Amino acid sequence: KQWYQRRVRGLNNRRSDYFLKENENITGADSLTTDAISIAIATKENLYAQRGNLSGISGKMGTIAKKLPLIGGLMNKINLRSRRDSIIIGSVITGCLILMFMFS
Repeated sequence: KQWYQRRVRGLNNRRSDYFLKENENITGADSLTTDAISIAIATKENLYAQRGNLSGISGKMGTIAKKLPLIGGLMNKINLRSRRDSIIIGSVITGCLILMFMFS
């Protein structure tokens, strides 16, 4: 009978150890999740601040472009080139994807 009681105590100790380790793992995962959420919130706030700054700059550039037609023309050329570059990059990516799907 003593042998059985020692075995049961040993099993209970192993179960307790398992539950303690599992509790530590859960606590660690919870703190990592909290840290990740804090970083995401800080990033969101920084992006909102940058958006405000960029919209202010965009408004000022629009005002300057209206006052000085040469700068307005330059800004239009820059916008056209960036659109053209976007179209070219999109076409290249699409072509690569089509070729990849055809040959795979």
